Amino acid sequence: MADHITDLRAKCLEKGASCFHGISRIFRHMNVGHSERLSLKKFSDSLKAFGLSLPESSVEELFKYIDKNGKNEILFEEFLQALRPPMSQTRISIINEAFAKFDQTGDGVITVEDLRGVYSVKRHPKYLNGEMTEDQILRTFLDVFDQGVKDGTVTKEEFTDYYSGVGANIDTDEDFVKMMKTAWEI
Repeated sequence: MADHITDLRAKCLEKGASCFHGISRIFRHMNVGHSERLSLKKFSDSLKAFGLSLPESSVEELFKYIDKNGKNEILFEEFLQALRPPMSQTRISIINEAFAKFDQTGDGVITVEDLRGVYSVKRHPKYLNGEMTEDQILRTFLDVFDQGVKDGTVTKEEFTDYYSGVGANIDTDEDFVKMMKTAWEI
């Protein structure tokens, strides 16, 4: 079964770092009842809609593998956890360091208020020309990491999920750490 997950992960990664976000949108769209649960048909249709084609027998095996409780439905998060490439402790540590830098209140979520002291919009073109306010730009920034319902908060899990997708395209831990340190000045 690990081969099917590996194959699906490879097909997804061929689409680039935004694959995990794109597939999230497709799956959430297919899940009309917003129950966060997918039937085999919705699972298969979602994979096809995203352009990830696998033989039907492989899709069924994947579904059964992910459906740990045997209820003929999978939680969307179960699927994402199975699909995400494993991360080393080095990567997790630098992600946690970046998250902590932005979570100024230490409450486990990043909000616009948290960002004000650590992320400057003063040079942003839309701020300079008056098209957007500081809060609007900060909210747009948060939305990059905010998965699912855009509620203006980013949890550590959402932040980690985002970087799991980005990191899947970065070969070495050294390069990943360098990217994070450069991006977040840590």
